[in-house]
Amino acid sequence: MAEKRKILVIDDEEVFRRTLKEDLSYCGYYCKTAESPSEGMRLLKTDSFDLIFLDIMMEPLDGWDTLDLIKNLTHGNNTPVIMISSKKMDLSEVIRYGEQLYGYMKKPLTREEICAGVYSFFRWFDSLHEFTNKFVAESIPEEDIALWLDLSRQVRVITDLRAEASLVFLPDINRTEEECKEHLHDQVDKMLSEKRSRLEELAQKYPKLHAIPG
Repeated sequence: MAEKRKILVIDDEEVFRRTLKEDLSYCGYYCKTAESPSEGMRLLKTDSFDLIFLDIMMEPLDGWDTLDLIKNLTHGNNTPVIMISSKKMDLSEVIRYGEQLYGYMKKPLTREEICAGVYSFFRWFDSLHEFTNKFVAESIPEEDIALWLDLSRQVRVITDLRAEASLVFLPDINRTEEECKEHLHDQVDKMLSEKRSRLEELAQKYPKLHAIPG
């Protein structure tokens, strides 16, 4: 029997934490919870996980500060992180943090949404690793495969976040409201364009990389 996937939930809302743990257990996953970023850091220093659910709106450290800490941990820097929140991400957050994420889910979440979302994530994530092993065996350099996979993940996640993000921005005396919105969209589009160009360069160098799901 395959070992259960281990998921860590870092969220300061007790009811949501308990419910999400129950739902993830029902879906067939092993779940640990942390009521604060500091407790989450402690668990990550002593254990490894297949996925982290990280709440954005926490105090005194919010989810973004916590994400930075996670990426500097031995057991956290390579662990996929999906952000969760009752608020939509805004485009400035997508620009700043999108490259580090594996997804975003908006509260409240039904059990069906959780099961489907986590299953879909692991199916995609596993397929990437299957392709990694296949193409390493075919002598494509590991660093180029790793770059392709990372860029593919970033394009997938940032594209999804762009479609769902809210248009929150700081006032700018040099731009109208519409110009501010357009500027944010342009920044995200530029990020995506640059990453797609790098993917195409790799695919031209190694045509078999076209087969890897992005």
